[in-house]
Amino acid sequence: MIQSMTGFGRGEASRDGITITAELRTLNNRFFDFGLRAPRGLLNFESEMRELCRKNIERGKVSLILSEHRSGELFTGSRIDAEAAKRIADDLSKLSQELGLNERVNLSHLLYFPDVVTPTDSPEITELQLQLCREATEAATVDLSRMRATEGKNLMHDMLSRTAEIQTTLGEVIKLQAGLPTRAFDKLKERVKRMTKPEAFDEYRLEMELALIADRLDITEECVRLEGHIGAFNKTLDHPTGQVGKRLGFLLQEMNREANTISSKTSSIEISHLCVRIREEIERLREQVQNLE
Repeated sequence: MIQSMTGFGRGEASRDGITITAELRTLNNRFFDFGLRAPRGLLNFESEMRELCRKNIERGKVSLILSEHRSGELFTGSRIDAEAAKRIADDLSKLSQELGLNERVNLSHLLYFPDVVTPTDSPEITELQLQLCREATEAATVDLSRMRATEGKNLMHDMLSRTAEIQTTLGEVIKLQAGLPTRAFDKLKERVKRMTKPEAFDEYRLEMELALIADRLDITEECVRLEGHIGAFNKTLDHPTGQVGKRLGFLLQEMNREANTISSKTSSIEISHLCVRIREEIERLREQVQNLE
């Protein structure tokens, strides 16, 4: 199933007076880039949460926000970091002198800093926190996948309509191209004959040279390859496997290359204008593909 790289998911898990809420946001990125924001007591679970998200998200910038709520009776003891308190007190004293303040640093000032007093939990509570974080994050990934799948489906319909437009435009190019090399050959031959005397050139050699020039104007091969790339693009959308975004991006590069070659080889202004339209649709497709996982 096609999935967008952008999305949002939310999950919650609660047990024994502890509630953990997980919020997942994903944005476009070439690789898997994970970031966690959480209270101090939950930051130790970063590696577990990273691996959990990695199982469900192949690539993208992933931001996980964890929050915790406890009932009053579950608040346990605290640990005072004396070294941190001394360091912060020294910094505050220096700042007070620099600002010309007369107020002295006291204990109430230090208690504003979370590094000074940190809550301590029993091993049982820590294990429960980890389990709830897993449950909440898993629920968030399910919610995220649902949203990303819906967005991916919308993107797929839009891209299919654009490849259909490219196919229609390419059909117009093929119609205009029919007989164009032959007409170009006849026109070049007539021009040479008007400019030179018959005895000044070898008729057979002239035919060969003009045939080579006319052959360079033939875009049949490029049109066939472009049709093949369009077919492969649509097939990938209909039967996606793995990271389809990278494969579709490569196919768009090939499609754009063929459109540029057609435009550079043709002598028809109408075909050149049609190639501009094709490249415009390819560029719009490229923007959409960047949103796919």
